[in-house]
Amino acid sequence: MPWLTLLRRPQILAIWTAQLLSILGDRLYALAIMWLALQRSGPIVMGAVAIAESVPFILIGAFGARLLHQLANFRALAVIDSLRAALVIALPLLWNLGGTSAMLAVAALLGALAAFFDPGLGALVPELVDYDERPALVAAMDLIGRIARIAGPALAGVLLLVLPVQTLFVVDATTFVISVLALLYLATVAAAVAATPAAAEEPSMPVQRATVRALLREHPTLGAAFLVHAVGLFFTALPAIGLPLLLAHRIGAGAAAYGWLLTITGAAGLLGNLTVGRIQPTPDFLPRFCMAWACAGLLMMATGAVHRLGLVLVFAALSGFVTPFISITLGAQLARHPRPARLRLLAINNTVMRTAGTAGMAIIPALIGSTPARGFMLGGTTLAVVAVGVWTITMVTARASRPRVVQHANDVRHPVGRSLHPRRSGTT
Repeated sequence: MPWLTLLRRPQILAIWTAQLLSILGDRLYALAIMWLALQRSGPIVMGAVAIAESVPFILIGAFGARLLHQLANFRALAVIDSLRAALVIALPLLWNLGGTSAMLAVAALLGALAAFFDPGLGALVPELVDYDERPALVAAMDLIGRIARIAGPALAGVLLLVLPVQTLFVVDATTFVISVLALLYLATVAAAVAATPAAAEEPSMPVQRATVRALLREHPTLGAAFLVHAVGLFFTALPAIGLPLLLAHRIGAGAAAYGWLLTITGAAGLLGNLTVGRIQPTPDFLPRFCMAWACAGLLMMATGAVHRLGLVLVFAALSGFVTPFISITLGAQLARHPRPARLRLLAINNTVMRTAGTAGMAIIPALIGSTPARGFMLGGTTLAVVAVGVWTITMVTARASRPRVVQHANDVRHPVGRSLHPRRSGTT
């Protein structure tokens, strides 16, 4: 696998290992805070925690471009993770002293720190490798989430056999400390990284040019991708909320079946990552991206149409397999851009993800009600139609606006204005 070669390099191994531990810690934190919120304050506060963590992503993505740029360096990210470690370990105490309002305030502050950290790290990591190696690195970083999805709940279950749930906050804080050490190590080699060919290829772009409107006008296919991504993430609330209902009401299965379904989906996602990591990315990424979302919609529709547990498990596995094609295809495309544009696009992507996901979690439960199967079929159909429709419209529009072709004396046709160096142009 290409990413295995990358992990032999000390700086890649350091950030990959640190982020794997950090995301595993985040899984433990999420379990702990949701469980304690349910015990102490009830299910409504569980939803409030998710909203409190998501709102900063939306606000910072919309209004924090300049501050995002200033914090996009390894030392600043190390400071952010230090603050996150302190807040996480102090959260149980602050919760006891200030009650639910203090807990929600800390959750919002942690969300704000993550809103600066995630796009900042995403903008810096591609520069650790050569330009042609960036897709493999994107696949390697995506693999972290796939592993954590399987290992996180298992690790939490083992720890909770011998430790109280509050201990999970301490474990999460420890993973942040490890991340700080890795980031400080990368900060010491940042000057050497800046002199690599990958950094030398980066065309300059003033910070003020890296605005949402300018970027999406220059790269309309990214705007189309973000639209499809938003619709897809909105409807991913259907399996998150509707699968337990579907299993219980339509198939008569219990919690054990749901556990197997989550395990199979996670394992299939890991296999999908290993598969897409071996596929050569292309600048024309939108067809693959839209078709992956269309497949996800069709599988969602099929899940709602069947009445047998075995078929639900098959469709869940296929859905898990398709998911890395979505995330890695978009991530590899964003990694092609120079750092100011890449940082802004990653912030836009995080804003889209949080906004669409939060809206889905708020709206989908009221829509599916007691008919989860119908919700799966309608939601899956809508997602597939939107994905195919956006791709078709973008393709037709691109053909209509294609530069005219001029005839040369040697009968070779060249589109006017085409870059002679598409690899360095950073365009889609």
